[in-house]
Amino acid sequence: MPKQPLFSIIIPTFNRAHLIGDTLDSIMAQSYQNWECIVVDDGSTDTTDALLTNYCKQDSRIQYHHRPNERPKGGNTCRNYGFELSKGTYINWFDSDDLYLPEALQIISAAFETDTDVVVSPMARFDGITKQYLGQNTIDTTPLIPAYLIGEVAFYTDGPTWKRSFLEQQDVLFDDGLPIIQDWDFNLRMLYQNPNVVFLKEAQIEYRVHNQSLQKELARLNLDMIAADFKTRHQHLELLAIYYPKGVPILKQLILNRSKHFVKLAFTRNDESKFHLVKRLMQYQKTHQDYLGLIKTYLGVWSYKWLGKGYWFFR
Repeated sequence: MPKQPLFSIIIPTFNRAHLIGDTLDSIMAQSYQNWECIVVDDGSTDTTDALLTNYCKQDSRIQYHHRPNERPKGGNTCRNYGFELSKGTYINWFDSDDLYLPEALQIISAAFETDTDVVVSPMARFDGITKQYLGQNTIDTTPLIPAYLIGEVAFYTDGPTWKRSFLEQQDVLFDDGLPIIQDWDFNLRMLYQNPNVVFLKEAQIEYRVHNQSLQKELARLNLDMIAADFKTRHQHLELLAIYYPKGVPILKQLILNRSKHFVKLAFTRNDESKFHLVKRLMQYQKTHQDYLGLIKTYLGVWSYKWLGKGYWFFR
């Protein structure tokens, strides 16, 4: 019987000692035996060291490493470093609070064929506090890239398992400079390279949804987060122009809609960020020659200033 290909599971972690044990238990419970789990610590100050030392003693397939000090802090750095340390034929970047179902690796590995570059599993989303099931993400829509651009499709970080040979052909894997939407950026850049994708029908991974999610930070009008979000999406306008020109107007419209959303939210709440955000919106409209939109934005600001309302202009 041929030996099973090695499966590399790469997990960045930071102060998740209260959660990562469940993740590691789900890996150790796999029916598929030929795996390595590489945990890369991003500078935890909780009991992660002691916990991982114990797990490494329990199972030699688990490795524990620290992000090199000379490298920038962040989950993306840990993911890239973990890949450098890995030896597997199949690569799955996993999060330190999510869980595999017992047959996950077996089912994923069986889905690979000779020309398959990536197998994508849906995620069974559950509330991190109540444990309530929240549904399964959509991963397979045609055409795929436009759907991914606007969020109709989402793989997250855990969903795809990549063939190492495909990843080794890429100039850049995870972008060390991104503080947010790393999975959106990475998965899109890989999709631009036209990988051969196999989509699983049933979720093999359980995805924990937290109260402190990115969307909730954006809803709080965290300007640093909003700026980082838009910076990444603008970078993809340039990439789309090269790899998928039909996606440029789709992403432009998404950026415009998101800009209006944040402006309307800020004015509705009378948040101190409102004029900063409306200035950003107007700059975007001017740059992209959306003069009708620019007039509506002026009218919205004028109406708010003199009448205390006018949010409909930002629709």
